[in-house]
Amino acid sequence: MGYKGAIIVGIFLEILLGAAAAAFYFMYYVHTPTYSINALQKAIQSNDVEQFQRYVDLDAILNKATVDLEKIAPPNSSLKAKMRDGSFAKLCKEDILSCVANDGWKEVKEITEETEFQDKIGLKTMSIRRIEYVVQDKPFKLPFTIPYILEQPEEPDQTEAESEYPTATVGVRIYEPNLGDTYVVHMKMRKIDEDTWQIYDVLNYGDFVDALVKQNERDMKRYIEKVRVIIKNTEEKFAALKKKIPQINKEWIIESQKIMKESCEELDELKVPVAGARLEQLLRDRKAIFYDMMDMYYESVNFKESISDYNKSVEEAKKAAQEKGKKLKQRKAPNFDKKAGEIDGRLTAVNKRWETNKAEIAKIIGPTVREQPQKGVKGLKELRNNDDDAVRRANYPGADRRNDGDGVNPLRPETLPEMSAFGEGQVAQ
Repeated sequence: MGYKGAIIVGIFLEILLGAAAAAFYFMYYVHTPTYSINALQKAIQSNDVEQFQRYVDLDAILNKATVDLEKIAPPNSSLKAKMRDGSFAKLCKEDILSCVANDGWKEVKEITEETEFQDKIGLKTMSIRRIEYVVQDKPFKLPFTIPYILEQPEEPDQTEAESEYPTATVGVRIYEPNLGDTYVVHMKMRKIDEDTWQIYDVLNYGDFVDALVKQNERDMKRYIEKVRVIIKNTEEKFAALKKKIPQINKEWIIESQKIMKESCEELDELKVPVAGARLEQLLRDRKAIFYDMMDMYYESVNFKESISDYNKSVEEAKKAAQEKGKKLKQRKAPNFDKKAGEIDGRLTAVNKRWETNKAEIAKIIGPTVREQPQKGVKGLKELRNNDDDAVRRANYPGADRRNDGDGVNPLRPETLPEMSAFGEGQVAQ
């Protein structure tokens, strides 16, 4: 064979191999779970809600997850009823689809029981890191044979193949900042048509949520204790100020604002856990209500001073008229009673808001009566936020710490590895 003949044969073989590879891709790979996983990734990246729902059965996942969530929902709460009637699952579905469509979670304008629980279970905090493995549960029969490229699997039992729907298992490594490390969730996929596999279940979701909720409860307990100590110290300072200055005057207002400023600065330094959104909001309201109340007290004090100044001026005018032997000309007095009633009404309203806010905070943090310190118990200064990681490591051993918690948006599997159909059925190492 001449040189030109060898070149022609080589080109011919390349064409044959290329055609075989293309045939393999279109006739086999597009029908695999791996292909659907990659298609799901593209749907998320392109904000394609319709395609996302093609590869993820949210109704099936959320309905099953609700069964696990109902076990940890607060007892005697309306949340349990909403889980039973499906309204909580519906809310979660709407939020997830909105996240896919808008490349991020929508802003929560009002903290409700549902949104607070969503934070507690990590719905809006977890993010995808990578695909660990894709394993087809039943052998996939090739539609044709490609010699020397991929070995043809054994013929499956037809009776069994017809009676069971093809399924696969996918391991997805997610990062949950409230756990402080990554976690592999195992998802089930099923074949819904010739070229589509759909995720319909998360096998270990209950275990994941259980670990997360326990950690969130530990973080919340520590946060509550810190808040309780700060508020208790603040109340003691206000009590001491009342003894020092019994009457509300400008000096009392100035000193009260100093106390509250210090209290708010201490609260702002605390690291708020994911379950602390409601308490954090109440503390922000507490600050706003307090300064509204101080403004009203300041107006009240000024009003009392204006009455005193007016009465003083009247007395001085009477005295001057008497000294001159003249009769003081009568003039209409200001309607102080009406103004006083308006100020008292606003003061009553703002004080009511303050007491309501105080009661709501007490429902979460409990009584602020100082207890005798137990032996070995740390004080507030020792309960620093930077030791939370140490506590988390102790409570959640076996953490996989590979710096997986940095800079990846929710639902964005940006580190998804390239996957080949040749690796189908093998667990990634």
